[in-house]
Amino acid sequence: MKYLVVGPTIINDIIFADQSRKNQVLGGSIFCVAGIKLWCDDCLYLSNVGEDFDRFYGDWMRANGCSTAGLRYILPHTWYTTLTYGDQGLHSEVSIYGPEEEALLETLDTIDPAHIAAHCREDTRGIYVEASEADPLWDRLDEVRAGGKQAKFMWEIPTSATMDPARAPKVLETIRKVDIYSLNLPEAMSLFQADGEEAAIRAILELGTPCFFRVGKRGSYMIQNGKATFEPSLTVGPIVDATGCGNVSTAAALFGWCEGFPPQVTARLANISAAYNLLQYGPYPAATKQVREEAMGLLNAGITADSAK
Repeated sequence: MKYLVVGPTIINDIIFADQSRKNQVLGGSIFCVAGIKLWCDDCLYLSNVGEDFDRFYGDWMRANGCSTAGLRYILPHTWYTTLTYGDQGLHSEVSIYGPEEEALLETLDTIDPAHIAAHCREDTRGIYVEASEADPLWDRLDEVRAGGKQAKFMWEIPTSATMDPARAPKVLETIRKVDIYSLNLPEAMSLFQADGEEAAIRAILELGTPCFFRVGKRGSYMIQNGKATFEPSLTVGPIVDATGCGNVSTAAALFGWCEGFPPQVTARLANISAAYNLLQYGPYPAATKQVREEAMGLLNAGITADSAK
């Protein structure tokens, strides 16, 4: 497969700030699959799951033509959490099975570099990874790349890793090991001790590794080759839920970057993937031919508009 998505599979019961609730919403790294699937079918999902996976995810996987060859059925059940949002965003995330079961899943749900390597081929272009900076994977990247010499690693850095100053040295060390990474504005300000967007961009440019930098509702930057290229966000319909937009856009940016698109195009297609993610709870239902044509029309329209400036 050209693109591999590696990360956790999670079901969410979401309690919003107004106390409204939505149960059994697909979450976790499936958002990343959806972000790439809008543009490319050649994508494999690698995740640790339970035997209940098909009950929750089966319809979505089949609707999107997704193979289950990358799944490892090694958990007693798929992660299932309650997300509670406050006025300032995510307030808490806890397992519905309790703390002991959550601790067990954390022990079992680890990334196996050999499992990734088994699916990394000569034609593999990009590997999206959502993992801690302490994960042993980062010291075994050469082993994973052995079967696919052109494979590039995208790291979406966990928020918790950026908010703890004690973890910053290891995070920065890991960034230097990957090919491209992603942060949002609050994460970047904390990690780099920056006092705003411009200072965060300067720090990212100084570090040198390409970065897909998300600035919330405003849009995103593709930062590479000493330049930060901004692209405003857009909408394609009524907004229902923003959960997962960061994951969706980051994975789509990996696709654009690996395909060699100009920075403006990479940021735009990432924003388009996020726009489709806003239309419902969970990932977009199915990347049909019609939806892809619509998305490509939005992308081409933006390119044409830039050319006319």
